[in-house]
Amino acid sequence: MKPVLILTLGLLAAPALAQSTDEEATRANALITPMLQELAPGYHGQVLAACVVAHATPEERSAMASAPGPSQEIGSIVTNVLARQETIGCVEATLKQ
Repeated sequence: MKPVLILTLGLLAAPALAQSTDEEATRANALITPMLQELAPGYHGQVLAACVVAHATPEERSAMASAPGPSQEIGSIVTNVLARQETIGCVEATLKQ
């Protein structure tokens, strides 16, 4: 009986977790897009930001989403995520479209 209860609770919590993740991604994107558009104006900055948010770890995404504004810490997180091969691949694939 306990596994069924745990599974049921997990299924009920999933939409709330997905929504909070979406809201977190939106806040993170709103913070880093202007930062990245200083380096790559317009559409290219938006692509960089979207790929950074998409490939950040949950902890990195949470840090970006909860930051009150741009900072050296956020810049370091963005730099680290941008250096990842999967983030570079995301940028390249998106810009080829």
